[in-house]
Amino acid sequence: MVSEALNGVRLPQCGDTRADSEAQLAILTELIAQSLCDRNPDFKEVIERGGPQQVARLIQDVLRSGHPLPEKVRAVMLRTDTDIHLVASALGDCLVSTPGEAPGLLIPAALADGKSGRARLKGVLRHRAAVVGHAVAPTEAEASVRAASRLLDLASAHDGPDAGVVFVDDHLSSLVLLQDESLAHTLIARRLRPLAGLTPERCERLEATLLAWLGGMGAPEVAKALSIHPQTVRYRMRQLEKLFGPRLRDPRTRFEIEMALRSRQLMAAARRRRTAATRRPRVTTKPRKALPRP
Repeated sequence: MVSEALNGVRLPQCGDTRADSEAQLAILTELIAQSLCDRNPDFKEVIERGGPQQVARLIQDVLRSGHPLPEKVRAVMLRTDTDIHLVASALGDCLVSTPGEAPGLLIPAALADGKSGRARLKGVLRHRAAVVGHAVAPTEAEASVRAASRLLDLASAHDGPDAGVVFVDDHLSSLVLLQDESLAHTLIARRLRPLAGLTPERCERLEATLLAWLGGMGAPEVAKALSIHPQTVRYRMRQLEKLFGPRLRDPRTRFEIEMALRSRQLMAAARRRRTAATRRPRVTTKPRKALPRP
């Protein structure tokens, strides 16, 4: 237990010099980290993966504040670090990235729970390109940072009036599909090879029809979704059956074809956003006044 690890250790006192206080804090941090490692192997893995400084900083912040660690945390990754400490002040208990790190915060997961939590976060982060990660245990914070950073990269937005907050929880399938673009390209090349020789226009039409059909729609539903005649859907499906053959009747292959189609769709959308972002002039933000606490 942490309390057992602290037995016999003198806590920093008000009359201590700064050096004495920092020395005691370092000892406490080491003892608590060791105790947590003994209780939870996952915590030890985090430290061994190269996160000892972040872990130590988190423990020291908790010791200084007197607040307990939250059960779950979320990363909030930002496009820029402009006024990041004002954001941290408005959110309350959170850990702020240090200079040299990707700009972001580590917040208690409860701050983003429910509609009211999301609304408060959006208010504090208004006019900022930001991504809120999924909820994880504090020892797994790196995973939330990684997912939020990846989604921020895909969003390719800049701070400004059009910027907004995006939540990883709303894009889990997209992140899973695009966690390795090299593998996604390999899957696309393998499963969509029958479409390779078609013109871009014809390929786009057939892909849209096939994706809707793989989603469980019949000809009338596909026609309504694509704003075409049901007979056109049936004609396109006959073309697709000729191109793909028996592969469309194999459940596993159908699943991989759908993954390939959705991956290509997501990557194309990401490219369009990146192109639009490079053409759009960046908005320079002036220093802001302290933000209201949510």
